[in-house]
Amino acid sequence: MWIKWLKSRKPPWPRSQISCRKWDRSEVLQSISPAVEPQICFADVIRNAKRAGSRLAEKSSFERSQALFALADGIALRADDFARAIVYEGVKTITEARGEVARAELTFRIAAEEIKRFSGERIDFSADPRGAGRHGWVDRKPVGVVLGITPFNDPLNLIAHKVAPAIATGNAVIIKPHPDTPTPAVMLEGLAKQIDTLGNSLQVFLADGATTEAMIKHPDVDLVSFTGGRETAKHVARAAAGKPLMMELGGVAVTIVHKDADVDAAIPALVSGITAAAGQNCLHVQRVLVHDSIRKEVEAHLAQRLNELVIGDRLNDQTEMGRLINRDAFHRCIDWVHDAVSGGGYVICGDYNDDTVTKPILIGDPGPNSNIVTQEIFGPLTTLESYSDIDEAIAMAARSGPALAAAVFTRDIHVPHKLSQLKVGQIMVNDTTDFRIDSMPFGGPSSAGIGREGVRSSMLAMTEPQVFCIKAPV
Repeated sequence: MWIKWLKSRKPPWPRSQISCRKWDRSEVLQSISPAVEPQICFADVIRNAKRAGSRLAEKSSFERSQALFALADGIALRADDFARAIVYEGVKTITEARGEVARAELTFRIAAEEIKRFSGERIDFSADPRGAGRHGWVDRKPVGVVLGITPFNDPLNLIAHKVAPAIATGNAVIIKPHPDTPTPAVMLEGLAKQIDTLGNSLQVFLADGATTEAMIKHPDVDLVSFTGGRETAKHVARAAAGKPLMMELGGVAVTIVHKDADVDAAIPALVSGITAAAGQNCLHVQRVLVHDSIRKEVEAHLAQRLNELVIGDRLNDQTEMGRLINRDAFHRCIDWVHDAVSGGGYVICGDYNDDTVTKPILIGDPGPNSNIVTQEIFGPLTTLESYSDIDEAIAMAARSGPALAAAVFTRDIHVPHKLSQLKVGQIMVNDTTDFRIDSMPFGGPSSAGIGREGVRSSMLAMTEPQVFCIKAPV
């Protein structure tokens, strides 16, 4: 059904020759060439957004909550269509895609509930002698128009994390999805337009790099929320030129398996964290640091399980790992394997053909300056490295720089506290880095990002405080 729907859709805005294609590029579903200047069309979109945002801000929190529940219901009713769209264009297996759709639905439900209790606060003016006879409060006001720029790896739920809090707080939102995976965004926009409360509060605009820069610079874009790579983030930040920014920029996620870890529990969690989205995941388990005393055991069990993975048709429920997004990603993975080996590492297991990585590649003990240690791979490559004590493990992890998460498997309550030295946004205990829930604050410090996502955190970022101070009549 969704393919027929997409083929029949005629967006009002032109794009720079962007095609919606099947993952193997064998079938073009839709290809659109610009008819007029993209900036002119974006001006129409931004005007629609400003009008829709003003109307949405006037709606009650109850009305916005109901609209978000309606969006969640729409996703649930079309869950199979969304899941197949994610598989068809993207990198995930059908099992992973269904999980993403369920999370996106929940993200909208979380926002629908959160807006009911999202409010300002009372100010105690009597705390200052000059405040005598005054009382007041802080309101939260929508920033206006939010521009969300999203990547290919989670083409629905990462959009939900920009759309749901924006709508909840009375903002209009324009989504610029990744050109390889636009369909889930377009489908979500279609659902939103069926909800009277929303109107044009959600619009999707496909654009190339130059047009995206113009979108960011547009004076009526009030906040930019970007999820993606650090090099692209630099261009976004320059174009934003002082506008509020929300950025989630990933990093190298490190999981430590300490000497007292439950290895039987750690192995399946590691496999899941290594293979999710074929490693194209900002929480991807990229480095595994294992205590010397259990290194051989962990290596043997992990390699065995990775070699046993079922790889194949991603629409098959039994398939356990997806694909790389394109050949550039494939070549980067292979180049980094060669780099790691030339630096003293060795391949423990894994496989690839002329087109893609067919089994996750596990690299033993690469040099400390290897790309796989110092930069985010965004692919199914993982290191296995040894350490002798937890302080050494912390120092090894720190070489990878700021990241979204670090993790440790241990029974010792004192060990996790040592991880707080690392520049990371979250610390997971007896789990891998590849875990989050959609209501928690999510992001990283320094070069790993700006601000935090997660529904309530985004709602705070997408609103501005407005102080009321009332002086009692004399």
